[in-house]
Amino acid sequence: MKTTVHILLIFLTFFQFTSCSKSPQEKVKTILSDAQLNEEEKIKMAAFALFGERLKEIDLVKIQDEKGSKFEVYLGFGGTSALTFLGSENYSDHMKLELALGTYKFLQSLQNFRFGKYRMSLIKPFFIKNGEARGAEEFEIYRFRAEGEDLKNVAGFKETDAFSADRYDVPSEQVVTVLKNMIDHWQVELDQFARVEIK
Repeated sequence: MKTTVHILLIFLTFFQFTSCSKSPQEKVKTILSDAQLNEEEKIKMAAFALFGERLKEIDLVKIQDEKGSKFEVYLGFGGTSALTFLGSENYSDHMKLELALGTYKFLQSLQNFRFGKYRMSLIKPFFIKNGEARGAEEFEIYRFRAEGEDLKNVAGFKETDAFSADRYDVPSEQVVTVLKNMIDHWQVELDQFARVEIK
């Protein structure tokens, strides 16, 4: 068991070292072309390559239907800082677009995989004050579900590059249009934005 863990750690360290200068798309292509990885490993490693430390959690369930295998997926996505430069009036809209963009990049990068139920959470650290005690804790503040294949069929999904952005990493207008189309297909399971106080 220890030998297996050591080999995996060495492989991951080597992978990160050799791919640190590559773009997320290039990293994903490298992962997907690795014949030694099974489907679940490819999906999980691709998610890590796309999101890095913003990926809080990933859970996959492989199921079979008449068309073959597909995956139900849950992604916990968020930030590492409780600070924000957004005003309270546009915080929730911006965060939903971030979730949609992450979803778009994930599904488009893994377009050759079939996805069933797709769930994604926004998990963020927040400053809290409880009497004299102060600190930062992570909270799940938003969660949606959708059918992965439905999201892949929204208008513009295949024709637009999910990574298209300006030099400041702001998504292009075409990408934002696709993101809004995707959000229209979401079924919201949790929405705690009203409890978030921006100061």
